[in-house]
Amino acid sequence: MITDLQFGEAFIRGKRYRRKQIHDLYKGQEQSEISTPKEHPYIFIFTKMSGEEYGTSHGWNDGQTTFFYTGEGQRGTMQLIKGNKAVMEHAANGETIYLFQYVEPGIVEFLDEMTYANHQLELMWDADGSFREAIMFELKRNHILEEKANAVNIDSTVKEELLERFYEEKSLTKKIALLNHYVKVRANGKCESCGAPASFKDKKGMPYLEIHHINHLTDSGLNKVDQVAALCPICHSHIHHGQGGENYNARLGMLIKEKELEAVQ
Repeated sequence: MITDLQFGEAFIRGKRYRRKQIHDLYKGQEQSEISTPKEHPYIFIFTKMSGEEYGTSHGWNDGQTTFFYTGEGQRGTMQLIKGNKAVMEHAANGETIYLFQYVEPGIVEFLDEMTYANHQLELMWDADGSFREAIMFELKRNHILEEKANAVNIDSTVKEELLERFYEEKSLTKKIALLNHYVKVRANGKCESCGAPASFKDKKGMPYLEIHHINHLTDSGLNKVDQVAALCPICHSHIHHGQGGENYNARLGMLIKEKELEAVQ
Protein backbone atom coordinates (compact mmCIF):
# COMPACT_ATOMS: atom_id res chain seq x y z
CA MET A 1 0.00 0.00 0.00
CA ILE A 2 1.33 3.43 -0.97
CA THR A 3 0.91 6.23 1.59
CA ASP A 4 -0.52 9.56 0.42
CA LEU A 5 1.95 12.04 1.93
CA GLN A 6 0.82 15.42 3.27
CA PHE A 7 3.07 18.45 3.72
CA GLY A 8 4.65 18.54 7.19
CA GLU A 9 3.61 14.97 7.96
CA ALA A 10 6.22 12.72 9.56
CA PHE A 11 7.59 9.85 7.48
CA ILE A 12 6.78 6.46 9.01
CA ARG A 13 9.27 3.59 8.97
CA GLY A 14 8.15 0.80 6.67
CA LYS A 15 5.63 2.93 4.77
CA ARG A 16 5.91 3.35 1.01
CA TYR A 17 5.72 6.67 -0.82
CA ARG A 18 5.81 7.96 -4.38
CA ARG A 19 9.13 9.70 -4.87
CA LYS A 20 7.47 12.24 -7.17
CA GLN A 21 5.07 13.25 -4.42
CA ILE A 22 7.97 13.84 -2.03
CA HIS A 23 9.51 16.22 -4.56
CA ASP A 24 6.17 17.85 -5.35
CA LEU A 25 5.95 18.81 -1.67
CA TYR A 26 9.58 19.60 -0.84
CA LYS A 27 11.34 20.01 -4.23
CA GLY A 28 14.99 18.96 -4.48
CA GLN A 29 16.84 17.08 -7.24
CA GLU A 30 14.44 14.50 -8.68
CA GLN A 31 17.02 12.29 -10.40
CA SER A 32 19.84 12.31 -7.85
CA GLU A 33 20.36 9.66 -5.21
CA ILE A 34 21.01 12.47 -2.70
CA SER A 35 18.38 15.20 -2.89
CA THR A 36 18.88 18.50 -1.04
CA PRO A 37 15.79 20.79 -1.13
CA LYS A 38 16.77 24.46 -0.89
CA GLU A 39 13.73 25.63 1.07
CA HIS A 40 13.60 22.84 3.66
CA PRO A 41 16.19 21.50 6.17
CA TYR A 42 16.02 17.93 4.83
CA ILE A 43 18.34 15.63 2.92
CA PHE A 44 16.66 12.73 1.11
CA ILE A 45 18.75 9.68 0.25
CA PHE A 46 17.17 7.26 -2.22
CA THR A 47 19.10 3.99 -2.31
CA LYS A 48 18.82 0.83 -4.37
CA MET A 49 20.61 -0.89 -1.47
CA SER A 50 23.34 -2.83 -3.32
CA GLY A 51 24.00 -0.22 -5.99
CA GLU A 52 26.75 -2.42 -7.41
CA GLU A 53 25.73 -1.76 -11.01
CA TYR A 54 26.45 1.93 -10.36
CA GLY A 55 29.84 1.38 -8.76
CA THR A 56 28.50 1.85 -5.21
CA SER A 57 27.64 -0.40 -2.29
CA HIS A 58 25.00 0.16 0.39
CA GLY A 59 23.64 -1.88 3.29
CA TRP A 60 23.01 -2.37 7.02
CA ASN A 61 25.34 -3.82 9.63
CA ASP A 62 24.27 -7.08 11.31
CA GLY A 63 22.21 -5.33 13.98
CA GLN A 64 20.63 -2.92 11.47
CA THR A 65 21.67 0.04 13.61
CA THR A 66 24.16 1.44 11.08
CA PHE A 67 23.74 1.95 7.34
CA PHE A 68 26.86 2.00 5.18
CA TYR A 69 26.26 4.25 2.22
CA THR A 70 28.56 4.98 -0.71
CA GLY A 71 28.23 8.62 -1.69
CA GLU A 72 27.43 10.29 -4.99
CA GLY A 73 29.58 9.77 -8.06
CA GLN A 74 29.34 6.82 -10.42
CA ARG A 75 32.67 7.47 -12.13
CA GLY A 76 36.11 8.53 -10.95
CA THR A 77 37.28 9.48 -7.46
CA MET A 78 34.45 10.63 -5.21
CA GLN A 79 34.72 14.09 -3.68
CA LEU A 80 33.16 15.71 -0.62
CA ILE A 81 31.13 18.20 -2.64
CA LYS A 82 27.43 18.78 -3.35
CA GLY A 83 25.31 15.96 -1.91
CA ASN A 84 28.26 14.23 -0.24
CA LYS A 85 29.24 17.46 1.53
CA ALA A 86 25.62 18.02 2.58
CA VAL A 87 25.47 14.58 4.19
CA MET A 88 28.71 15.10 6.13
CA GLU A 89 27.68 18.58 7.37
CA HIS A 90 23.95 18.00 7.91
CA ALA A 91 24.05 18.20 11.73
CA ALA A 92 26.04 21.45 11.74
CA ASN A 93 23.60 22.89 9.19
CA GLY A 94 20.53 21.76 11.13
CA GLU A 95 19.38 19.35 8.41
CA THR A 96 17.75 15.94 8.80
CA ILE A 97 18.69 12.90 6.72
CA TYR A 98 15.77 10.73 5.57
CA LEU A 99 16.79 7.35 4.12
CA PHE A 100 14.59 5.61 1.54
CA GLN A 101 14.94 2.36 -0.40
CA TYR A 102 13.47 1.75 -3.86
CA VAL A 103 11.02 -1.15 -3.85
CA GLU A 104 9.85 -0.62 -7.44
CA PRO A 105 10.28 2.13 -10.05
CA GLY A 106 9.11 5.44 -8.57
CA ILE A 107 8.13 3.86 -5.24
CA VAL A 108 10.33 4.13 -2.14
CA GLU A 109 10.06 2.73 1.37
CA PHE A 110 11.10 4.92 4.30
CA LEU A 111 13.87 3.17 6.24
CA ASP A 112 14.65 5.68 8.98
CA GLU A 113 15.85 9.11 10.02
CA MET A 114 19.65 9.01 10.14
CA THR A 115 22.68 10.89 11.46
CA TYR A 116 26.14 11.04 9.89
CA ALA A 117 28.64 9.35 12.22
CA ASN A 118 31.78 8.93 10.11
CA HIS A 119 33.16 8.33 6.64
CA GLN A 120 36.23 6.75 5.09
CA LEU A 121 37.71 6.23 1.65
CA GLU A 122 37.52 2.75 0.16
CA LEU A 123 38.86 1.33 -3.10
CA MET A 124 36.12 -0.06 -5.35
CA TRP A 125 35.12 -0.29 -9.00
CA ASP A 126 33.21 2.56 -10.61
CA ALA A 127 30.38 2.24 -13.14
CA ASP A 128 32.92 1.90 -15.99
CA GLY A 129 34.85 -0.87 -14.28
CA SER A 130 37.78 1.35 -13.28
CA PHE A 131 39.33 1.23 -9.80
CA ARG A 132 38.73 4.40 -7.78
CA GLU A 133 38.52 5.87 -4.26
CA ALA A 134 34.93 5.99 -3.02
CA ILE A 135 33.44 7.67 0.06
CA MET A 136 31.77 5.23 2.46
CA PHE A 137 29.44 7.00 4.89
CA GLU A 138 28.47 5.50 8.23
CA LEU A 139 24.92 6.60 9.09
CA LYS A 140 23.29 5.83 12.45
CA ARG A 141 19.58 5.47 13.23
CA ASN A 142 18.55 8.57 15.19
CA HIS A 143 16.22 6.95 17.69
CA ILE A 144 18.95 4.47 18.67
CA LEU A 145 21.43 7.32 19.12
CA GLU A 146 18.94 9.11 21.35
CA GLU A 147 18.36 5.97 23.43
CA LYS A 148 22.10 5.53 23.94
CA ALA A 149 22.52 9.22 24.75
CA ASN A 150 19.80 9.03 27.41
CA ALA A 151 21.81 6.34 29.19
CA VAL A 152 24.94 8.55 29.40
CA ASN A 153 25.51 10.17 32.80
CA ILE A 154 26.42 13.86 32.57
CA ASP A 155 27.77 15.09 35.91
CA SER A 156 27.75 18.86 35.33
CA THR A 157 24.98 21.44 35.62
CA VAL A 158 27.13 24.42 34.60
CA LYS A 159 25.87 25.73 31.24
CA GLU A 160 29.20 27.14 30.10
CA GLU A 161 31.02 23.89 30.87
CA LEU A 162 28.38 21.78 29.13
CA LEU A 163 28.48 24.01 26.07
CA GLU A 164 32.27 23.81 25.85
CA ARG A 165 32.20 20.02 26.21
CA PHE A 166 29.47 19.77 23.57
CA TYR A 167 31.54 21.59 20.95
CA GLU A 168 34.72 19.65 21.80
CA GLU A 169 33.19 16.17 22.07
CA LYS A 170 33.97 13.74 19.22
CA SER A 171 31.77 10.83 20.29
CA LEU A 172 28.37 11.24 18.63
CA THR A 173 26.47 9.61 21.51
CA LYS A 174 28.14 11.78 24.16
CA LYS A 175 27.65 14.87 21.99
CA ILE A 176 23.89 14.25 21.87
CA ALA A 177 23.84 13.55 25.62
CA LEU A 178 25.64 16.84 26.32
CA LEU A 179 23.31 18.78 24.02
CA ASN A 180 20.17 17.36 25.67
CA HIS A 181 21.55 17.98 29.16
CA TYR A 182 22.61 21.54 28.30
CA VAL A 183 19.14 22.38 26.99
CA LYS A 184 17.48 21.05 30.14
CA VAL A 185 19.89 23.01 32.36
CA ARG A 186 19.19 26.13 30.28
CA ALA A 187 15.46 25.61 30.83
CA ASN A 188 16.02 25.68 34.60
CA GLY A 189 13.06 23.45 35.36
CA LYS A 190 10.56 25.38 33.24
CA CYS A 191 9.06 24.73 29.82
CA GLU A 192 10.88 26.94 27.32
CA SER A 193 7.62 27.60 25.53
CA CYS A 194 4.88 28.31 28.08
CA GLY A 195 7.16 28.91 31.08
CA ALA A 196 5.28 26.50 33.37
CA PRO A 197 7.39 24.57 35.91
CA ALA A 198 7.86 20.86 35.20
CA SER A 199 5.18 18.90 37.05
CA PHE A 200 7.52 16.11 38.25
CA LYS A 201 11.15 14.93 38.21
CA ASP A 202 12.58 12.22 35.97
CA LYS A 203 14.45 9.13 37.18
CA LYS A 204 17.71 11.11 37.26
CA GLY A 205 16.17 13.68 39.59
CA MET A 206 15.87 16.45 36.99
CA PRO A 207 12.61 18.31 36.22
CA TYR A 208 10.86 16.30 33.51
CA LEU A 209 10.98 18.17 30.20
CA GLU A 210 11.00 16.72 26.68
CA ILE A 211 13.65 17.53 24.09
CA HIS A 212 12.24 19.11 20.92
CA HIS A 213 14.22 19.78 17.72
CA ILE A 214 12.66 22.90 16.28
CA ASN A 215 13.45 22.52 12.60
CA HIS A 216 12.80 18.77 12.28
CA LEU A 217 9.68 16.92 11.18
CA THR A 218 10.34 14.46 13.99
CA ASP A 219 12.07 14.63 17.37
CA SER A 220 15.32 12.81 16.70
CA GLY A 221 18.77 13.87 15.66
CA LEU A 222 21.64 16.16 16.50
CA ASN A 223 21.26 19.91 16.11
CA LYS A 224 22.49 23.35 17.17
CA VAL A 225 21.86 24.63 20.68
CA ASP A 226 19.65 27.46 19.43
CA GLN A 227 17.41 25.04 17.52
CA VAL A 228 16.59 22.71 20.40
CA ALA A 229 14.17 23.32 23.28
CA ALA A 230 13.07 21.64 26.50
CA LEU A 231 9.28 21.51 26.64
CA CYS A 232 6.52 20.28 28.90
CA PRO A 233 4.55 17.36 27.40
CA ILE A 234 1.54 19.59 26.62
CA CYS A 235 3.51 22.12 24.55
CA HIS A 236 5.44 19.33 22.86
CA SER A 237 2.21 17.57 21.87
CA HIS A 238 0.66 20.86 20.73
CA ILE A 239 3.48 21.42 18.23
CA HIS A 240 3.28 17.93 16.74
CA HIS A 241 -0.43 17.19 16.95
CA GLY A 242 -2.36 20.41 17.60
CA GLN A 243 -3.90 23.03 15.36
CA GLY A 244 -1.45 25.79 14.51
CA GLY A 245 1.50 23.57 15.48
CA GLU A 246 3.75 24.95 12.74
CA ASN A 247 3.17 28.56 13.80
CA TYR A 248 3.68 27.58 17.44
CA ASN A 249 6.96 25.93 16.50
CA ALA A 250 8.13 28.99 14.52
CA ARG A 251 7.48 31.27 17.50
CA LEU A 252 9.39 28.87 19.73
CA GLY A 253 12.34 28.98 17.33
CA MET A 254 12.55 32.77 17.57
CA LEU A 255 12.24 32.61 21.37
CA ILE A 256 15.13 30.14 21.73
CA LYS A 257 17.37 32.10 19.36
CA GLU A 258 16.73 35.25 21.44
CA LYS A 259 17.46 33.29 24.61
CA GLU A 260 20.84 32.11 23.30
CA LEU A 261 21.74 35.58 22.02
CA GLU A 262 21.02 37.10 25.42
CA ALA A 263 23.25 34.48 27.05
CA VAL A 264 26.32 35.58 25.07
CA GLN A 265 25.82 39.33 25.48
